[in-house]
Amino acid sequence: MILILDTPGFRLGRRSGRIVVRYSDGRKPSEIPIVELDAVIVSARGSVSTDAVRLLSLNGIPIVFAGRFSPYAVTHPFFMHGTVLTRREQMRAYDDWRGVYLAKMFCYATTVNKARVLQYFAKSRSYDAELAERLERCSETIMGFAERIMSEDGRLDDIRMRIMGHEGEAANIYFDAVRLLVPEDLGFEGRERRPPRDPVNATLSYGYTILNSICALALSKCGLEPYAGFLHADRSGKPSLLLDLSEEFRQPFIDTMVIGLFSKRSLGMEHFDFNEDDMVYLNSEGKKVFFGALNRRLKKIVRNPYGKKLTFRGCIMRQARNVARFLLGTRKEYRPFIWGWS
Repeated sequence: MILILDTPGFRLGRRSGRIVVRYSDGRKPSEIPIVELDAVIVSARGSVSTDAVRLLSLNGIPIVFAGRFSPYAVTHPFFMHGTVLTRREQMRAYDDWRGVYLAKMFCYATTVNKARVLQYFAKSRSYDAELAERLERCSETIMGFAERIMSEDGRLDDIRMRIMGHEGEAANIYFDAVRLLVPEDLGFEGRERRPPRDPVNATLSYGYTILNSICALALSKCGLEPYAGFLHADRSGKPSLLLDLSEEFRQPFIDTMVIGLFSKRSLGMEHFDFNEDDMVYLNSEGKKVFFGALNRRLKKIVRNPYGKKLTFRGCIMRQARNVARFLLGTRKEYRPFIWGWS
């Protein structure tokens, strides 16, 4: 279980072998046995007691502190840190063939997964022949950009903008198609990152923040440096490798869930707050719906590149582990996560 604290004014403490969450709005405190917890994500202002930190640490449970758009800190026990060798190889890989290879794999995966998501919805919307055909055409076009990504060659600094340009063009086609899958009254015209000005963008951004937090946990457990990536350029305060890894899971994990919530009207305008700057946020009722769907999604068994039956959460952990194994040379190739469905 991942405990997500997103209500301002919370207090996280402990009682014997349980984590206790108290709320400032008078709600009944929540108590969770430590054996049921896998991680804690803090995305609101509140207090965390040293007793709670100690209990979580002794049981190998990390805490992620996340802002609106990305995690900004991870705390986890010292014994969970990976070896120095892993990080040394990660830094070396940037300047050799491994860095180019990983950047292309991450970019290829996010592009192919966009096509796969559209294929999935074309199949589920087969009753609307015109829509299904349009989704299929968009999927085929996007696959062409995936092929272009794999055809690029050269030094990482020379090809990064080219492969990200191909992915960017694919993303424009993809989100234009997504617009056809959600109700028109939501005002979704395409992807807007900051600030979100419609419910769909607000939910996507919120979902990506949670996904980034889960990826941060996976990278930390594998001893990888989340700020030293390959596809995303280095910049102070930018968790580049975290963003690289999350690219593989945005569409199959978050987008399909968000599209489903809106198309089935599980989420609607009543689940959002609008501020004076026209920024849109999930309200407390909206978050209940979102997190209910998210926890179900995390437990969903999916196909993965290595043929094993794993949940989405397990796949994220395995992909992080395989990045480390590839960098260390114990695995000869890195297979990106390409979504499949039964």
